[in-house]
Amino acid sequence: MTLDEALAGRLRGLARAPGPLLVAGDLDGTLAPIVPRPEDARVPPATLAALERLAGAARVAVVTGRDLATARALAPVPGLEFVASHGHESSFESSLLPAPDPALAGRLEALTRSVASRFEGTALRIERKARSVAFHYRADPALAEPLRAALADLPAGVRLQAGRLVIEALPAGAGKDIALAALVERFRPRSILALGDDLTDVAMLEAARALEAEGAHGLALAVAGGAETPPEVVSAADAVVEQGQVGELLAYLAELVMGPPSP
Repeated sequence: MTLDEALAGRLRGLARAPGPLLVAGDLDGTLAPIVPRPEDARVPPATLAALERLAGAARVAVVTGRDLATARALAPVPGLEFVASHGHESSFESSLLPAPDPALAGRLEALTRSVASRFEGTALRIERKARSVAFHYRADPALAEPLRAALADLPAGVRLQAGRLVIEALPAGAGKDIALAALVERFRPRSILALGDDLTDVAMLEAARALEAEGAHGLALAVAGGAETPPEVVSAADAVVEQGQVGELLAYLAELVMGPPSP
């Protein structure tokens, strides 16, 4: 096992704590490694297997900026719940999550066309999602400042969310802290594990730690991805784990909760 003993001890404590247990993890950079092109992202088979086994004994949810259809395709695990599009789509009904605004689709498309025309011929990659648009500048980080300038004048009801070499335009409201609140309302957990790697996950990690203060047994983990890991993510977490260890961590937690897998 590559997990350090201090973290393994925290996981053993989480497994011994009163249930139900909720495990909420981000997708890109957490369950799946970051790749140059978002469409090439994959959750490793061992991580999918660990999620499936863990879902047999805990409530397991993917909390992601991906749209719902894409998130389900990337993590096709029975029993998983999803809160997608930064809290604007979900696999269940919740009064805490905002209803869609049909008028925003046209505004986002107009914004996308404007940015696309300004950056034609550059390495900027535009990812259209069900409720948002992500502008990836991983292939040329020098595009960051001109991209921010191009996005300075936003349509009504649209906000920006910065991430690891990406800026996303999405509907105002919601967020991953609200997503976690919706999951807590649905499952009433007494123990929580939250995992995230990016600025979009900070609010979720902080919300998980706040639940600890309210009496839940919680563990908020920052998932490190090298030099581009935002320091805010590390500061918001109880501990840090490398992205390549996430599958192992989930498998270990499943074993603690359910016992060793059958031969």
